[in-house]
Amino acid sequence: MNKKSAILLIGSLVVVTLAVAALLLFSTQKSTYYGYMKSSTTAEKVISEKNQEITENVKLESTQDFKPKKGDFVKLISNDDGKTFYKKTVVKHDDIPHGLMMKIHEMEM
Repeated sequence: MNKKSAILLIGSLVVVTLAVAALLLFSTQKSTYYGYMKSSTTAEKVISEKNQEITENVKLESTQDFKPKKGDFVKLISNDDGKTFYKKTVVKHDDIPHGLMMKIHEMEM
């Protein structure tokens, strides 16, 4: 009975270890950004939700699902601190958190 218990325990630990390793490998920390488009390919300003840092004149490629126009507000999701965006959507003014929208309006003065 001791050998069976030991093998079962070792097997369980191996499975748990592999599951944790896979979780760490495939999970990435995502960051959310909001922006205001000055043209269909350039965001005049992009603001980080996490630390409210502002980046100006960010180029955004249009895709089949993402075709912003001048004056649109966009929500962008990044895995690499805003260097590239893997999810881009056009959102309404009211979808942007109030504090971030205040930053967008401050920049326009």
